[in-house]
Amino acid sequence: MLKRLIILVLCSCNVFAFSQANTKTDHNTKAQIFIIGTIHAMHFVPDFHYSLNDLQAQISALKPDLVCGEIAPEAYSTAMEGYYPPEAAFLSEMASILNYRFEPVDWRLDFATQSKADSSYPAFVKEQVALFAKNYFPNMMESNSQSIYDEIHRESNIAIVDSVFEKIIGADSIAEIAHGNWNERNRRIVENGLGAAKNAQRIIFVFGSDHIPQIRRHLKELGYEPVIPERMFVPDNNFKMPEAVLKRWKLNLENLKLIRDKKISVSDDDYNKVLNSRRIQELESAILLAP
Repeated sequence: MLKRLIILVLCSCNVFAFSQANTKTDHNTKAQIFIIGTIHAMHFVPDFHYSLNDLQAQISALKPDLVCGEIAPEAYSTAMEGYYPPEAAFLSEMASILNYRFEPVDWRLDFATQSKADSSYPAFVKEQVALFAKNYFPNMMESNSQSIYDEIHRESNIAIVDSVFEKIIGADSIAEIAHGNWNERNRRIVENGLGAAKNAQRIIFVFGSDHIPQIRRHLKELGYEPVIPERMFVPDNNFKMPEAVLKRWKLNLENLKLIRDKKISVSDDDYNKVLNSRRIQELESAILLAP
């Protein structure tokens, strides 16, 4: 009797393990993941030929079930929503039109920790990062590409960004924290995105272009084969936004100003994040350029 019971338990465990393995394999083979880089406020610069409408066209061509955006879940649809890049609210509004589900999957380090690290940022690291920032986009502008989309998704440029964050910033623990605990942030972005995936079969992570290499690396570590898609749109420099997007941006702008003026009660962390960012100015510019 005892022998039969042991065999039965072992068989049950094997069936469970086989089922779990099959579930993981099945999910990995069915879910196709894409990574698209954005350029935040520079989406409104005509010379870059990569407007938010171009971004929308690229996403539409990929026909996703799920779009994972650059906004933290706790800030989504709250007074802090405007603190995040304007394309996040835009992509949220476009979800019902393009028939995908939008999920906020970003993660941010607290202001106090990041600010303390920034105050001790090693000068030699800062100099190297400043040199990179000074030359990165200007060098791209010298190319013959139709859109800067082509450049920020080019493997050679992705490798440059990866080298900066891995070999310069990532090599110094203080610099890594000053950049928002960069590696951990990207790990959590992937974790949040996969956690929100459910039955989605086509998933797009839409984040600032400097996130591309690390998001891809973390996905590969989990057994996925993410794709960085070629451009599938023709730039048209159309900056006009749907009324629903403008309305949402205006509300976000009003909320940020109320937070700045201490007329909305938020945590000290959120208050300092707004106060020490350029989000108010960037949203004002976005609204002016997208009537």
